[in-house]
Amino acid sequence: MVLTVVSLLAFFLWVRDRYFRLDLAKKELEQQVEDLSRRLEYSNGLKQKITMMIAHDLQSPLHFLNVLSEHVSRFAANNQLPEVKAGTEEIKKATGNIHAFVKEVNLWARSQHENFHPAQHSFSFNELAGELEQFFEDMVLLNKNVLVVESEEDVFVYTNRDILKAILRNLIDNANKHTRGGEVRLAFTQTENGPVLSVSDNGSGMLPSELQKIRRRLSNPVVNAPVEPNSRLGYQLIADFAHTLGFTMSVKSSQGAGTSVRIEGLVLHSPFTARLHSTEVIGICQPD
Repeated sequence: MVLTVVSLLAFFLWVRDRYFRLDLAKKELEQQVEDLSRRLEYSNGLKQKITMMIAHDLQSPLHFLNVLSEHVSRFAANNQLPEVKAGTEEIKKATGNIHAFVKEVNLWARSQHENFHPAQHSFSFNELAGELEQFFEDMVLLNKNVLVVESEEDVFVYTNRDILKAILRNLIDNANKHTRGGEVRLAFTQTENGPVLSVSDNGSGMLPSELQKIRRRLSNPVVNAPVEPNSRLGYQLIADFAHTLGFTMSVKSSQGAGTSVRIEGLVLHSPFTARLHSTEVIGICQPD
């Protein structure tokens, strides 16, 4: 009788242990499936973003390049060498802009991963602004605009240079696209609450519905946020970049009066600090 009780107890304990082991394995498997599903959903969303970004930003420059190539071909056939030379210079600039954009897409795609930590270092704001002025020189002239850079003195910003440049490039590009015969202004100012970068224009401005969508996106900065249909794609990508660097952004816009975007949360470092930290910088872009 005792042996029977002991045997039944041992069997019960074995069954209970087996049940708990199987239940634990089941929960682990369910967690793995949930993680894989989340990664798959994130991956699909990321692919959608990249596809829309490329289609959105490459369509115009590629069309321009195609038209330009046709003109150069016709000039060459007519032996118009000065026009051929001027045309090839424009082609060179256009392909350079496309190359810069492709690097930016690569940077943005990498920044979208949850474990991405961008390298940061100090750099001259005036030097960065000068590069942007050169980049947009022909594009602002094409729309009969003027790009103005405003900064009381040169400052050294401590952040990821490539991502900040991508943010400002997209903001200036948006301002230029929606302005004709006006002014696009990139300004750095010191306020009581810290440094502020702003990009403003006196162009066509936004519809209230567009502005509401952009503000909603900026107020909910999550890494894997989906693309919002019928909204300005450029601002959705800018919001992703700004979130990566820990910046806060605000947008004001009125139809017929233009748009102004403020970037806050910047950190300033002296040139001496930049040199001390230069050995710690790890590049995040592929080499040219």
